[in-house]
Amino acid sequence: MELLRDINEAVSYLEQGDVLTANGKDIFVIKGDKVFHYEEGSRFSLNLKDFVELYKKNRFYLYEESVEIDETKDEAYYRYYRK
Repeated sequence: MELLRDINEAVSYLEQGDVLTANGKDIFVIKGDKVFHYEEGSRFSLNLKDFVELYKKNRFYLYEESVEIDETKDEAYYRYYRK
């Protein structure tokens, strides 16, 4: 995950449609003029001004969802066996 410099950079990324995280388990997205925070099944929204005021001292990271594929299991699953 890439660490963002400050809240202004975080807002810039949000406005571009990117997803941010503060701890790797939560996500922040922007929809319209609201910033939505999702974490462990809960959700709340803030207007952009309130988001900046509340989270200006937090560290944000670009959220990157990684998919790990176990090649050995994949190979075994798709292997063709002649009978």
